[in-house]
Amino acid sequence: MTIKPSERVLNRICRIALALFSLALVCSTAIPLIHTDQWWIRIFDFPRVQISVLMGLALAAYVALSFWRRMRIWEYVLAAMVVLSLIWQLIAIAPYTAFYPKEMSESRQDNDSNRISLLIYNVRYDNREVKALLKLIRDNDPDIILLSETTKWWLEQLEGLEDDYPFTLFQPQDNHYGMLLFSRQELVNPEIRFLIESEIPSIRTQVRLPSGKLVTLYGVHPRPPGLDLSEEEEAEADGDERADSDMRDAELMLVAKEVKELGEVPVIVAGDFNDVAWSHTTHLFQRTGGLLDPRVGRGLMNTFDTRSRLLRYPLDHAFASEHFLLVELRRLPDIGSDHFPLFVVLDYDPDASIENEEPQSDADDEQEAEEAIDKGKNSE
Repeated sequence: MTIKPSERVLNRICRIALALFSLALVCSTAIPLIHTDQWWIRIFDFPRVQISVLMGLALAAYVALSFWRRMRIWEYVLAAMVVLSLIWQLIAIAPYTAFYPKEMSESRQDNDSNRISLLIYNVRYDNREVKALLKLIRDNDPDIILLSETTKWWLEQLEGLEDDYPFTLFQPQDNHYGMLLFSRQELVNPEIRFLIESEIPSIRTQVRLPSGKLVTLYGVHPRPPGLDLSEEEEAEADGDERADSDMRDAELMLVAKEVKELGEVPVIVAGDFNDVAWSHTTHLFQRTGGLLDPRVGRGLMNTFDTRSRLLRYPLDHAFASEHFLLVELRRLPDIGSDHFPLFVVLDYDPDASIENEEPQSDADDEQEAEEAIDKGKNSE
């Protein structure tokens, strides 16, 4: 069959466009394998689900092309590369589906004296939906409320919460990194700390459960990679300068090391990590601290961004040591921020380690964590 010139041109354009699209998808899969803290590389950790969908569309296009015209060898090679890249992406995503074995076992306890419930929420500093948050708190009745991006305005608006949550720890700030902690349970030795950067706080406290058992709670909200530093810090920096992931990684590794050094103490680390559940950094954090992710085997539960249905990622987390079993994990409705609130209920159980398998680190992990900490401290 003779192809008309216009058809020949269209055929060539389609093939070239599909080839370039395929190469872009393959590169977006390979780039995150580079172990670096450069922001433009680390942001490719995030859109694995979205890239997988695009790869599915690319493969469908190759199938259509094979029916339309005979495919060339280089097109078969590209299609195979897309298939391999898709398999790699799906392997990374698979643990955060309901088809995967659960990392944290479910609680079957009737006694709630060792139970603790947390509401984790990045309010977004310029959000003003206070009434919606108060209603959400009333409806879910958490023991602990951990809020990030809170300013003095937010602290003033939430003043009445102290009637029901008498134990508090406040660090309101106007730089997107303020933190507020309200607790119904007694806080023991609560402290605000600045682990890596002098403007970014984190929380460490012990929480006394109704049974009297003490649990160590960390609240974190490290700097995200890719953020425009001129906007964030209101400094006279180049507007194109963006934050790498070194500060975030260093803070998370510091917390993980502390958790490991606590030994058999039950620990919860919660907050907006500004990192996805499946990233190399998050997995290193888990192995270094021996922490479990209740998301594994239960679903993505993407908490950011409420403003987009296509670009959403699991950035807010509640990791816990092997001493805990999961009662409940839910993403709550959008109440005005760019983050969804996350609600988690855990049971402390001295025998939980029988059912839970603690992630283990090796010498390479320990060295990498130390290097990340050193680099973050030196960068500051």
